[in-house]
Amino acid sequence: MSTTTIPISNFKAVIFDMDGTMINNMAYHQKAWQEFLKRHGIALTEDEFRHKISGKKNDQIFELVFGRKLNEDEELQYTEEKESLYRELFKPDITEIAGLTNLIAALHAKGIKTAIATTAPAKNRDFALKELGLEGKFEVILGDEHVSKGKPHPEIYELTAQKLGVDPAECLVFEDSPPGVASGKSAGMTVVGILSSHAADELHDADYAVDDFTHIHIA
Repeated sequence: MSTTTIPISNFKAVIFDMDGTMINNMAYHQKAWQEFLKRHGIALTEDEFRHKISGKKNDQIFELVFGRKLNEDEELQYTEEKESLYRELFKPDITEIAGLTNLIAALHAKGIKTAIATTAPAKNRDFALKELGLEGKFEVILGDEHVSKGKPHPEIYELTAQKLGVDPAECLVFEDSPPGVASGKSAGMTVVGILSSHAADELHDADYAVDDFTHIHIA
């Protein structure tokens, strides 16, 4: 894929999704979900994971796979069980999506604010930022516990823009999933699709699509 030039002067802030966008971890989430569901006697196909689970909040996923709304204690217990599995599986292999750190440095050099808007829970966010050496690089970090509605609802992006003090129209979003792209677009933002876990035709609503951050030139 050729390099995509993005007119960064049009934007005051860049917002990153985390899973599948900053780190290529969707296969590890899938392995963790499969192990978790196996323990609970539930089967999950790869197609079901990609189309029913990718990009959703854990409480939405639990309701889908268990066929009922869980109580708060169950949600907390199951979330910790699944996410601990994920961190254990991913830790030996964690790397950034190529070019991420360089892009963040280039954005900061141009005075562009950076933020994270993700469905990843706090322990996973802290884990990823520590392992990548990106602690303290983002003005705002919002996750699962800060919103009531998961992607594709625009709530998390609207709230991120609000906390950054930036108009949504002046925000550029990096996303890897159809619900994430829809969330950013519904918030009125420009969206770049990262093709780590979905093909370009699945992210057709994104304004741009790139394989990774090395294919982006900011002008």
